[in-house]
Amino acid sequence: ALPLEFLADYESFCWRGAEEDLLCLPSVYLAGMPKCGSTDLFNKLVWHSQLARPSRGKENHYWARSRLGRSTFHLDSGDTSREPFRAFLRSLGPARLAKHPELRLVDGTQSMLWDQGGWEGRYPGREVPPYSNAQLLQSVTPRAKVLVVTRDPVERLYSDYLYFLQGRNVSAEHFHSVVQKEIARFTSCLHYRSLTSCCYDSSNNPALRLNLGVYVCYLREWLRVFPDQVKVVALEDYSAHQVTTLLRLFSFLELDSPDIVKLSQFLNSSKTSNTRTDSAQKKGDMLPETRQILQDFYSPYNSQLAALLRDTRFLYNYDSD
Repeated sequence: ALPLEFLADYESFCWRGAEEDLLCLPSVYLAGMPKCGSTDLFNKLVWHSQLARPSRGKENHYWARSRLGRSTFHLDSGDTSREPFRAFLRSLGPARLAKHPELRLVDGTQSMLWDQGGWEGRYPGREVPPYSNAQLLQSVTPRAKVLVVTRDPVERLYSDYLYFLQGRNVSAEHFHSVVQKEIARFTSCLHYRSLTSCCYDSSNNPALRLNLGVYVCYLREWLRVFPDQVKVVALEDYSAHQVTTLLRLFSFLELDSPDIVKLSQFLNSSKTSNTRTDSAQKKGDMLPETRQILQDFYSPYNSQLAALLRDTRFLYNYDSD
């Protein structure tokens, strides 16, 4: 069970369990989005001496998947055994925090922002899930800070397609065909259901996650629940200005200011994580006509996101292409 209060001496959310063992939850979440450079950003964030990678690794998928007995792999819908809460807590590596209470665990699970797959079976008869992952996280760790990295949703979708279907019969032509089908299906859904309902529809194609690029559908809820505790970063801005972006994020997380020279040296010596493989690069770019129909699809949602965040960088300027 969770405590009424967390231990004041720890920067992660820690408490003593029934056996007097130290148990901790992360205080920082890099909650989305897939194929938006989150692995690289996570690896750069935990360079800071006050941030720590959980022993379990960047992503645990506990809240959205394993606690419910769902597979942690998005293409496998098969049920697994439910992961006990205490086992999850121990897998994060609390022993290290006992020696270093200043550390803040960073949970980099990318399913946190959007994934509530299978909710229709758990709550039949509803149009939308009865609670969001944001509400769940807020009820557990109300003072958590949440980071989100997004990307031009057109590029995100093609990268997602190449990455998760690698080794299969993928091509620009196949991508175009599937895109047309998914846009038609999503548009049809909107004729009789709300945007939220269509975004969270568990029947959305897991091999072409068109809905994940409708960032405003998910971020609107997170900003409602955590109005002052969410920071959204554009991958394009992060890639072009890594030092500046990381300094902004460290400040948002209320961390000590790092030595800028050392940070720059670290970034210069680091390779970009999780880049497109050689085999994926050989597939080439998407077809121009595919790009156009995707830009037409995503453009209204980009405008809504830019208005929500009050930042025109999230428009992605398709008219200038």
